[in-house]
Amino acid sequence: MGNVNEGCRFIPFGMGRRQCPGSGLANRVVGMALASLIQCFEWERVGEELVGLSEGKGLTMPKDDPLEAMCKPRQIMSHFVQTTIDVQ
Repeated sequence: MGNVNEGCRFIPFGMGRRQCPGSGLANRVVGMALASLIQCFEWERVGEELVGLSEGKGLTMPKDDPLEAMCKPRQIMSHFVQTTIDVQ
């Protein structure tokens, strides 16, 4: 017979009474970080080929071919970063 907790090993913040008290904050921070990446940068594909959407094997559905993208800061962010550096 296997370990009783074997089915819960993929729950990152635990569950029940032993659940991580910071899980709500962590989920919000990840959302804010993703939103900042989308809003503050312009994203482009590295090559001309279309992005492959085929799935690899695994529990988390990884991509067969990794996504390669190039980012550059938007003009408003370049100005913000420059003024922040000048202040210090």
